[in-house]
Amino acid sequence: MRKESQPHPSLENLIEGEDLGFEILHPGGLEITQELANLCNIHAGSFVLDVASGTGETACYLAEKFGARVVGVDGSDLMIERAREKANQKKLDIEFRKGDAHRLPFDDDTFDAVISECTICILDKEKAIGEMRRVVRPDGYVGFHDICWKDRTPQRMKTRLAEIEGEKPETLEGWKVLCENAGLVDVQTIDRSSLIPPWMKETTKNLSLASICKIVRKVIRLWGFSGLTEVWESERIFQSKYTGYGVLVGRKQNG
Repeated sequence: MRKESQPHPSLENLIEGEDLGFEILHPGGLEITQELANLCNIHAGSFVLDVASGTGETACYLAEKFGARVVGVDGSDLMIERAREKANQKKLDIEFRKGDAHRLPFDDDTFDAVISECTICILDKEKAIGEMRRVVRPDGYVGFHDICWKDRTPQRMKTRLAEIEGEKPETLEGWKVLCENAGLVDVQTIDRSSLIPPWMKETTKNLSLASICKIVRKVIRLWGFSGLTEVWESERIFQSKYTGYGVLVGRKQNG
């Protein structure tokens, strides 16, 4: 029987608890980050919040590439430590702080743009998007990219992903509705489902045999062989024809 202190078996918890050598943990790499930044009108001097900033790769990229002033917030001590080390190595003045995406530790109307990458689906989506809108200034942008269900996805697949990973994606249109319900206007949706297969392939290719063995040993140690089965099942869902990916950007209306 698994100890209650251990997280449940999932790809999310495996990545969260182990440095697997991945700096970018989402499809599309820095190309989709650049697309998101352009859509959010991020430029030199923009004050940007990166929600669920992870290893700090995006925050560093926005500071280096665009000259933005960036703050990163994440709930993981491990991720914050890695992000701070990365920014220090690059000699970038970026603030990383621990915080809850459902209760962002910032005043209303603070940032020019608020972004998040491949994280909203694991949160309380309404609260997270609402908080992102709250802390962005009037006429500022809220943008994110995340997993999208395609039309006619079997309900059993949606239920299973929620059970294993705690992730509850929307269809692309469903994400748009959530953004509009949060008070965002001029919401743009872009289908980037084509990014998932090459990302999964590249991720697998970059794992050495030693790393794969390390992952398998860790999963079995923490969760047993049943945990290994669940991790593989989760990967199959991400690779299925029903799993897509999308970019969404909206604006906070002035007044």
